[in-house]
Amino acid sequence: MSSQQAPASTHLRIAGMRVSHWVTGLGFGIALAACGSDGGGADAGTGGAVGAGGALGAGGSALPSSGGARSGGAANSGGAANSGGAASGGAASGGAASGGAASGGDTSAGGCGLGGLCAEVGGTAGTGGGVASGGQGSGGGGSDTCEKGTTTGNEVLFIGESFVEASTIPEETTKLARAAGSLGASDSYVDKSVSGTWIGNGASNSIPAQYRNNSNGVRFVLMNGGGNDCWQGGQESDRTNALNAASQLFEDMAENGVEKIVYFFYPDPIGGNFASLTACLNLLRPDMKALCDGATELECNWVDLRETWNGHPEYTSDGIHVAGPGNVPTATAIWNSMEENCVAP
Repeated sequence: MSSQQAPASTHLRIAGMRVSHWVTGLGFGIALAACGSDGGGADAGTGGAVGAGGALGAGGSALPSSGGARSGGAANSGGAANSGGAASGGAASGGAASGGAASGGDTSAGGCGLGGLCAEVGGTAGTGGGVASGGQGSGGGGSDTCEKGTTTGNEVLFIGESFVEASTIPEETTKLARAAGSLGASDSYVDKSVSGTWIGNGASNSIPAQYRNNSNGVRFVLMNGGGNDCWQGGQESDRTNALNAASQLFEDMAENGVEKIVYFFYPDPIGGNFASLTACLNLLRPDMKALCDGATELECNWVDLRETWNGHPEYTSDGIHVAGPGNVPTATAIWNSMEENCVAP
């Protein structure tokens, strides 16, 4: 494999880290309850101003009393925070802890303070009021949703070296995506990995080049890299070049519209012939993880395959590459990260 290197060029600042780039390339309510509203009328919903218990409860005028807002008032049966509010019971039983200021907060019916005090003269939420029962982000109008089936196969790219190319990891990951409803039955992820490639040597088929030559329309990248930089290289300069090339690659991906990466790093080599490789990977792993974790222009999700492979020598036939039994567990580890982090939903 060619090891000619291009001169260092730019720098990328990632989470306070300044990484020299190398271009050398591897196998990688309440909708705010109306406090003291005039007239006590409900602005929305069918629960009325305060529900069945009247403005302050079934006969109380003091809000905290047993006949006030707690037992039959603003928050009990049909009140400002009951059936559509922060939780069942709104200000009384849902209160600040269950659905009030803590979990529902200012965005779910029943918030506005401990015990829902703002519902004194009629709430604005009524039945189904506020943003939603769980507040923002739990299915009630929040923006942090992960909608299945919004990604096509050609928007997801595998890159790497023989750990990927000589395996069925891309095919097994595709099967998992189909089963989960993230891909159509005949759709597949794209695999452009090439055996024997580095991240940091600048070759025309390097891992960064695999992305750049196939980047059109790609939103998500599933990758490994650094193994051959250690196996065929192994020097400190090779690790530095790998880190610099990965940094530049992340920057290029972000500029081209890649949203998220899953970077799955190697399990420990198995057998007595890989002491130098293991030592190099142990040095490269934490630095590459820090680079991934610190990426700010896109989201990089780190998967350490040691957690999947440890105790399973049957996952490899030669100590470093994936054998038959190892394909599904490895793909599953990648897919679990994808589901957890909404990668290619």
